[in-house]
Amino acid sequence: MTSTFEDSLHSVSTSLRVERAYTLLGYLGLVPFALSTCLIILSIVETGNANTSSFLGYYVPYVFLTYSACILSFLAGTLWRGQFHSEYDGSNMLLLSNLLAVLSWLSLLAMNLSHYIMLLSVVILGSGYVVAITAERSLPSVAPQYFVMRARLTWAVVVMHLIFLIALLWSL
Repeated sequence: MTSTFEDSLHSVSTSLRVERAYTLLGYLGLVPFALSTCLIILSIVETGNANTSSFLGYYVPYVFLTYSACILSFLAGTLWRGQFHSEYDGSNMLLLSNLLAVLSWLSLLAMNLSHYIMLLSVVILGSGYVVAITAERSLPSVAPQYFVMRARLTWAVVVMHLIFLIALLWSL
């Protein structure tokens, strides 16, 4: 009987550590978005033009968009992975996961073509986060506390994409 109690206690302890880890990592993942967004706003305040924004020699819109594409691809991968551990027919989720990853990649390629297509990349990536959280919500195995955290992170990221889009439009 003691073994069962100890196993339960260990299980709770492990799940709390995992929850703390994904919460910390999730919120730390906002830092590159927030830093890029602040830098582009600062560039507009100082020069009136988002296109002058750079950080350590990198063009800030590229920093923002490449990070965004990487994170969206990561989220697409989590949708993919979740389909192999349930009774749920996940064939549509597998297709959606691949679509999000390919759109992320295409956004990276497209952003170098012109300033206008870079705007499209911002829209595609920002929309991809909404699609990913909507899809994740339909999964039967998502823990409620994880979903609440993911929803907060998603809305923060979408708002930063909107701010970024407005900043780039300002500089046309």
